[in-house]
Amino acid sequence: MTIDGRPGRRRRWGIYVLLGAVAVSSAGEAMMVVAVPWFVLQTTGSVAQTGILVALGAVASGAVGFVSGPLVDRWGFRATAVLSYTVGGLGAACIPVMHVLGMLDFPVLAALVVAANVLDIPASAAVTGLVPELSADAGMPLERGNALLSGVHQVAQLCGPPLGGAAVALLGVSHVLLIDAAACLLAAALILGCVAAGRARAPGTRAEGPYLAELRSGLRTLREHRLLRAMAVSGTAFNGLDSGLAGVVLVTYAYQYLGSAASLGILLTAFGLGAVAGTVGYAVAGHRLGARRVYLGSGFAVALSIGALAALPSLAVGAVLLALLGAFAAPVGPVRTGVLQRSVPREQYGRVTAAVDTAGLVAVPLGASMTVVLVGAAGLRPAIAALACAYLLVVCCCWAAPALRGMQPGRQPVTTMTELDNQ
Repeated sequence: MTIDGRPGRRRRWGIYVLLGAVAVSSAGEAMMVVAVPWFVLQTTGSVAQTGILVALGAVASGAVGFVSGPLVDRWGFRATAVLSYTVGGLGAACIPVMHVLGMLDFPVLAALVVAANVLDIPASAAVTGLVPELSADAGMPLERGNALLSGVHQVAQLCGPPLGGAAVALLGVSHVLLIDAAACLLAAALILGCVAAGRARAPGTRAEGPYLAELRSGLRTLREHRLLRAMAVSGTAFNGLDSGLAGVVLVTYAYQYLGSAASLGILLTAFGLGAVAGTVGYAVAGHRLGARRVYLGSGFAVALSIGALAALPSLAVGAVLLALLGAFAAPVGPVRTGVLQRSVPREQYGRVTAAVDTAGLVAVPLGASMTVVLVGAAGLRPAIAALACAYLLVVCCCWAAPALRGMQPGRQPVTTMTELDNQ
């Protein structure tokens, strides 16, 4: 801080440095989504081993993410983000290096894929933990900071896979892995060198108990705080339904009724563009709207959009519906993040957020599997209608839940357990 009490220039620009770092790393990671399966398939020739490695990376990320929450709180958000990006970058870089050296057998490859993904959840918790302080330093509403962070991820997910595919074709898969590694290491360097917020408190100012006790305390906070519990349950339900829609329904719709993989690409691109537009809109006006109103309104509009897909429209109409769906769904993530930032005590933010993110990650394969069964048993049209009804049911439960009336956009982040107990 400067002598007059106002943030220095470095701190005012911290939020933009963080967004730049996340943009760079997210683009690299999105390219890696294409590069890793392609590299594994190219080097092993086995579809089964490719699937095993992709699943192993996801399982390891969820398992480590769940138990790593107390470390985020102990180390601080800044150090956790730097470590997470560094480990991910080194893991990605070692894959082509070990391959050139002739030391890349399947167990080593599996270990490196896990290393590249294992700290994704701690990184997410650390980055969102940095946003409140950096947004305040920049004089930016918290809703805008969260929306910009979400928008960075969305643009990376929209542009990264096509760029990754093109880079694989032009440069080779090994070079794409090295690009991802460089992106992650650059993100770590930016946060380390240019972000002053999120440092761990001095050891004498925080009480540290046994590790498992800290982990249990985060789960207890999540269980006993009604608003946090309601947001975690509803967010997990939405994640499961979203995975069924994106991973099963849209693929089946494009394959059986539109007849081409290009149609699926158009639908997903329309959704991504709509999500970016919705995020920009929320960044501009989100701080003027009630969080509960946005959360429920977005969920209701998404349910109606999914229901309209049950008509199995033409590609043009389907693309418009997907764009609207993406725009309606975009504010849900930033609203949920803002509730966590305002409701979780700072000293427990890592462990509570990691538990919420892990629950959402677990819901993805469960939702996709249940949707596969539903489509096989009832057909695509009834399955889409059932998804829309399920989405609407979750929204109605949220509307009826008294806890969600505590979603107050103007509140400051909770900093102590006493404040939490008073809610």
